[in-house]
Amino acid sequence: MKNILLLTDFSNASKNAIHYAIKILEKQEINFHLVYIHKASAFVSADLMSNATENLYANIIKSPKDDLEDFANQLKSVYKNSNHKFLQHIDYDVFTDAVNQLVELQSIDLIVMGTNGVTGADEVVFGSNTLNVIRKVVCPTLIIPENYEFIKPKQVLIPLDEKDQLSNKRLRYILDIVNKDEAIYHILRITDSDNNTCQDSDTKTLKQLFTTSDYVYHNITNVPMHHVVDTYLQTNDIDFEVFIIQKLSFLERLFSGSPITKHSKIASVPLFILHD
Repeated sequence: MKNILLLTDFSNASKNAIHYAIKILEKQEINFHLVYIHKASAFVSADLMSNATENLYANIIKSPKDDLEDFANQLKSVYKNSNHKFLQHIDYDVFTDAVNQLVELQSIDLIVMGTNGVTGADEVVFGSNTLNVIRKVVCPTLIIPENYEFIKPKQVLIPLDEKDQLSNKRLRYILDIVNKDEAIYHILRITDSDNNTCQDSDTKTLKQLFTTSDYVYHNITNVPMHHVVDTYLQTNDIDFEVFIIQKLSFLERLFSGSPITKHSKIASVPLFILHD
């Protein structure tokens, strides 16, 4: 049975991501860990020094605990899926510290969270919590845009640079979410020269899990990753993306030398993050 961490702040974005995860994984046996993380700094000193102990307890602990329990009961009632169990956790810590602790303690296989996407003049593609999870938590992470309506993925994009390894293990991570019989996989191997030493290895790995009708493979040379991804998204009806994150920042690799607003579509479809 898999353990999946569902991060929520009770916003529409986080709830939408949770509903997406439950739907796309409906046939699998899963322990869903509903998690609410509250920063202690959110409470002013007057709250902490209050003599009204019961009010303090209600504000800091009881209210989110009740909200989380109500939300879990709503999910159980809506989906009535015997394959799924819902456990609730509340933590008061630095956001990524709390997530890392839960990943280790609960043997988490996947993190699911929502994002608000591009927000006006600020040109923010991902919220700060989402970015911090991408950068600081080494666990497969599925990011769902706010208001994204669930459909089973049909076109999956996997861009790779010269350092990314297309391994059997990584492909199986993806296939655990997106059934290979229901989607076409678009693999883009992006290299700095025509001497692509990865192509033979890629082809061998792909043939172990796919038939030739399950995927398309493109080798692109001497074009920055952000240009390749942006162009491909504009010319293909992609509805699910996969990125492998190396030690070098994800944003540096994808957005280097280009205004983030050009890549707003990055935040418009589900994004699955795997770490090197």
